[in-house]
Amino acid sequence: MTEANTILPQNLQDLIANLSYVQAVPLGTQQGIPFVAVKVADTNSKLLEDNAVTCEFKPSIFNVDYKGHTLALCIVQFRLNGSDRHIFTASYDLHNDKQYSDCHDLLAMTQYGLLVATAEVHTFLQFDTNFEGTFNPQQVLAQARSAATDYDPLLFSEVSYGLTMQADTPAHLWEYLEQIAPALHRWYARMQLESEKVE
Repeated sequence: MTEANTILPQNLQDLIANLSYVQAVPLGTQQGIPFVAVKVADTNSKLLEDNAVTCEFKPSIFNVDYKGHTLALCIVQFRLNGSDRHIFTASYDLHNDKQYSDCHDLLAMTQYGLLVATAEVHTFLQFDTNFEGTFNPQQVLAQARSAATDYDPLLFSEVSYGLTMQADTPAHLWEYLEQIAPALHRWYARMQLESEKVE
């Protein structure tokens, strides 16, 4: 069941209006359930109306050495209905208390919610997480955060952009991140990025 976007608070209406079809934006935690917003094309409104949406998500947790700092970030991709055409990406700065808290709640691996919207209508969906790993994702997240140094948020933006632009499509990014931070390695990788020197 969908409802018109006009009934949403103005800040959410503005968010949806400016959201791209590949972004996922964390909305915080409501009643213990972390929510994320994604936007799909208007042609998908019947899927929302029929409540015919499934979702899986995959986190990739990184410490990145860059410009003399160690950054901590988590890139989470959400895939709707198993389709490579519906993959949405969120980047969390683990040095930022609010973003770390949002990501930590998501990685409890219990339940999460999506605000799925088109340009005109939206629906709120809730999913159970079926996680059967041999590690604690929240522990990996906390270790990555504790390994970070103090750094400027602009550095996070540079590194996050650099990592997510390693692939030309969200589907290729899914594959790339799966290779460098697989479940076998607890979804974690440490890497060094070289900064471009300007002569």
